[in-house]
Amino acid sequence: MISSKQVFYTLSSIILLVVVVAIMPSYHIKAQVENEENDPLIILSNIKNLLQKSITELNAGNYTGASDLVDIAYIDNYEYIEDPLKELDQDLMEETEIMIREDFAGAIDDKKPIEEITTLHNNIKTNLDKAEQLFKQ
Repeated sequence: MISSKQVFYTLSSIILLVVVVAIMPSYHIKAQVENEENDPLIILSNIKNLLQKSITELNAGNYTGASDLVDIAYIDNYEYIEDPLKELDQDLMEETEIMIREDFAGAIDDKKPIEEITTLHNNIKTNLDKAEQLFKQ
């Protein structure tokens, strides 16, 4: 026989799960979505969005969340445009890779001042804008 406590705890668990899923931010913007996986402009847009969200997380004091977003931006997105970008501008590709993977991620991991991290973000954004223009040509 099922007790009222078991029913209560089961229902409470289900409700909690539904609430967590409903309010959980959808940060997992990945490049490999059906027809989008090969479109460098969509991938660049994903990267920009993820890096901007990482700044939002930093402003909220969530360094772990910010770091996770940078990892997603790099691993699940930037790596997919490295080769095509390399064909257009190898120096830009390498510089941007280092800026995201080492400089920006490292500054977040080291909990550098938000002003310093924001400057790095702006520099990356400038490079991503340059890459976008190259892909549009």
